Amino acid sequence: MKHTFDHAIIQKKDLLLLVLLLAGAGVLALGLSLFGGTGTRVAVYVDGRQQEIHALQEDGSFLIRDGAGNENLVVIEDGTVRVEEANCPDRLCVRQGRISRSGESIICLPHKVVIAVEGREGETGTDAVVR
Repeated sequence: MKHTFDHAIIQKKDLLLLVLLLAGAGVLALGLSLFGGTGTRVAVYVDGRQQEIHALQEDGSFLIRDGAGNENLVVIEDGTVRVEEANCPDRLCVRQGRISRSGESIICLPHKVVIAVEGREGETGTDAVVR
């Protein structure tokens, strides 16, 4: 009697590995969603220097501008932050969507802008920047 997996493209071991990888990814995603820290503030860095800090719980918008004509319109609403408009060529920062968890960031490389969600003052996360 022949088994189904004798001449199949996907062997039993491949299927088992796929199931284990999917289960691991599911556990990781669940852990991040349950235990990931919600940020409390938004820090704006331009060319590596901190320019502004805003409370994540206060709705509003602000424009990041530099002397070269680069502009990013940032909107904070409902505990999230996003870049609504930018005049960079690829607009990847706009397409990154909303962020709200500590450690997440939106980066506009052409304008050298980083918008980072941070936790409470003095709180350290798993990520760090070393200079």
